[in-house]
Amino acid sequence: MKKRIAALLAAVMLTVSLLATAVPVAAVGYPLPADVTVNASSAILVSLAGDPENDTIIYEKAADEVRAPGAMMRYMVVAYALHRIEEKGLDIDTETGSYSTALFNEYVAGTGVPTVNMAYGETWKLRDLLTVAFIHNASDAVVVLAEAVDGDVRTFMDGMNALALELGCVNSHFYWLSGLDSLSQYTTARDMYRIVRYCQQQPLFEDLCGVSQVTVKPVSGGSQRTITTNNHLMLSTSIHYYEPLVHSRTGLSDNDGRTCAAVARQDGYEYLAVVMGSPEYNANGESGVHYRDVKALFKWAFKQFEYKTVLARNEILASVKVEQAWDIDHVNLVPAKEVATVVDKDMEADHIIRKVTVFQKSVLAPIEKGAVYGKVELYVNVDQKIGEVELVASQTVPRSELLRVWEEFKAAVGGALPYVLAGVGLLVLLIVAYIILNIVHNRRRKGVKFRK
Repeated sequence: MKKRIAALLAAVMLTVSLLATAVPVAAVGYPLPADVTVNASSAILVSLAGDPENDTIIYEKAADEVRAPGAMMRYMVVAYALHRIEEKGLDIDTETGSYSTALFNEYVAGTGVPTVNMAYGETWKLRDLLTVAFIHNASDAVVVLAEAVDGDVRTFMDGMNALALELGCVNSHFYWLSGLDSLSQYTTARDMYRIVRYCQQQPLFEDLCGVSQVTVKPVSGGSQRTITTNNHLMLSTSIHYYEPLVHSRTGLSDNDGRTCAAVARQDGYEYLAVVMGSPEYNANGESGVHYRDVKALFKWAFKQFEYKTVLARNEILASVKVEQAWDIDHVNLVPAKEVATVVDKDMEADHIIRKVTVFQKSVLAPIEKGAVYGKVELYVNVDQKIGEVELVASQTVPRSELLRVWEEFKAAVGGALPYVLAGVGLLVLLIVAYIILNIVHNRRRKGVKFRK
């Protein structure tokens, strides 16, 4: 009872905190078409590339607003568990964890969070604990997982928060593994994107968590059972089922509505969507709004966007002045590589804004082809960055040794150069005058000899 009251008070405090700190953030990316509706208070849709640095944000709505994640935070639980398993060299098919009365009393009793009815002393393999902790709300399996991986639930939580910071989730903190509301449990749609993206990079994640059902046979205690997800996006019998889905996790906050994060893959394209603060019903009185929001975003993305080359490899975008080259005074700058990304199918090439930056006004020869002298950033919709690539020299330019010597001579004489040049000029004039006088004198001598 005390824990339930404490949780209720924490939830009230969370509501006040969220109302006080939520700051509206202007949406970037592409605007939603008229036939696509997102009811969630905050959302993000990202096209996933081969690596996170090349991901493209397709749509976002208040993606940095702090909100309660509910059980969607199980992505972070599994992310950290896999991190620690790799770090400690654990075998998920031999290492185990056991349920205890201490775990029940400390983290499960009185929370109201569902369980999978693990019996005291029941022991599971890490593989099963990872899967069940993700696909089911099981508060018993998730605390057993934490203790098995890190020896203690609170140690696990501390490590989980440390990893979240490493991933750049500066607006996130987690307190309840089950997903209960707490003043100390919050995140944002953008941070959840970072967390899910990290999970995507873990080799075991998709096999463990991209399932809708698992049969668990305990190592000891208990009995074999089949556990099914309660995520309707993953259930083929549900009206919300979405076949291209790879994995997904939902959550419910008593104070902040429903949440959902998911990844879908189709025809070589892969998208990640997060929605937070979805209401129970939409304007038409339909339930499952968080499912509808995610499906609407995915369907729009797969229909409207495609992978295109937006910048050719040898396109001249700028030039830079060349010093100490005999017959070339400028070298052209071209992209170091072709830039291709996911963009709106209907977007014309001239709608892509190119921001060119040249690092220096002039360069000294010799210049090697491919040397970096600038960069170009690509934007759509004014402020939506879709790519960046270095600008490099398009050709090799040799140095003129004569011009090099001349430049070194100028540098050596410095401010006295006009006087030196005047002196040299005078010397040249004197030499020329001497030569002319000598020629005239020799001709006169020849003329005198001839008359004699």
